[in-house]
Amino acid sequence: MFTRVARRLLSWTPEEKLIFDKLSKQLSPRQIEVRDVSGGCGSMFAIDITSDKFKGLTMVKQHKLVNKILEDDIKRWHGLQLRTRTE
Repeated sequence: MFTRVARRLLSWTPEEKLIFDKLSKQLSPRQIEVRDVSGGCGSMFAIDITSDKFKGLTMVKQHKLVNKILEDDIKRWHGLQLRTRTE
């Protein structure tokens, strides 16, 4: 996994890196993928994240937690595709 993440880090946009850093700091994920799915303009992102911090939370509460962490950034986006998991 770390090799895949390391290769991906080399091609990240600044916004993808910012999202990755914020979520990593707050959620200590076991797995995280952040992709700009807007064609590179930074208006829509797909986030797939697995974190133990989601345990015991409904999917709605997991998504609210991510939205809270990224609330200042989300204001600039057109959309967000979010997948959260505990395992």
